[in-house]
Amino acid sequence: GLVAGAMASQRHTILLVQHNKSFSSRTFLDFPTVPQAMDALVQMYEMALRSLNPEAEHITYDITDLYKYLDSLEDVSALVLDPHACMYEPQDRDWLKASVLSHLRQQAG
Repeated sequence: GLVAGAMASQRHTILLVQHNKSFSSRTFLDFPTVPQAMDALVQMYEMALRSLNPEAEHITYDITDLYKYLDSLEDVSALVLDPHACMYEPQDRDWLKASVLSHLRQQAG
């Protein structure tokens, strides 16, 4: 199961992303912690926004926009290390949405 609190966030996380139907768009990124993986998801979205709006000086968005981006990906999931079971737990798109929201709320203070 998921470990509560700070320990839960300090787990090696692998993001699996397929941007579109093409298998060549599949990639993975790995991070020492869940928060670093959530930062990467946000950065991926911000890079996509910048490429769509190259002239914009400032781009603003809210969590709904970020969720739409995650939904637009052909596939996105995570594998999160459970050190007690010595295995990775698969996590789906909904888990990623909840985790990124929680992460952004913590950053906002």
